[in-house]
Amino acid sequence: MLLLVAMLTLITVGSVDVYYGQTNVTVVINYDLNEVQKLGVILFGANEIKDEVLGLLNGTYDFKIEKIDFKQAVLKFNTTDCGDYVFFPGVKLNHKVDMRLIFPNNVTITVNGSDEIPQVYIFD
Repeated sequence: MLLLVAMLTLITVGSVDVYYGQTNVTVVINYDLNEVQKLGVILFGANEIKDEVLGLLNGTYDFKIEKIDFKQAVLKFNTTDCGDYVFFPGVKLNHKVDMRLIFPNNVTITVNGSDEIPQVYIFD
C-alpha cells in the first residue's frame, strides 16, 4: 500500500521537445521519476505512470503513444494535409513547461514556460 501511495506523487516534467513534420508532430515529454516511481515501473510497468504523464495534456486529442519509460514519453499527433501545406492545431497543457520546437530543416526555437504547444502551418 505504501508503494501505491508513493507512486501517486507527481512526476517532474523537465522539458518537452516538439518535432514538427509533414505527416505528424512528435512530442517527447522528458521527466524525472523518484526512486519509488522507478521501482513501480519495474514491478508494474509504465502504465502506472501513463495517466500522470498524459495529465499534462489539457483537453482531448487524437494521438498515438509511441513509448513511455523511465525518462520520457513519446506521443505522435497527426497533421492535416491541406494541399500546399499541412496544419497542426496545437495542444494545450495543464501547466507551463520549457520546450524546444524543432521544425523541418532542423530550425529550432526554445520557448521557456509555455502552457501550449503552438499550432503550425508547414508549407512544402
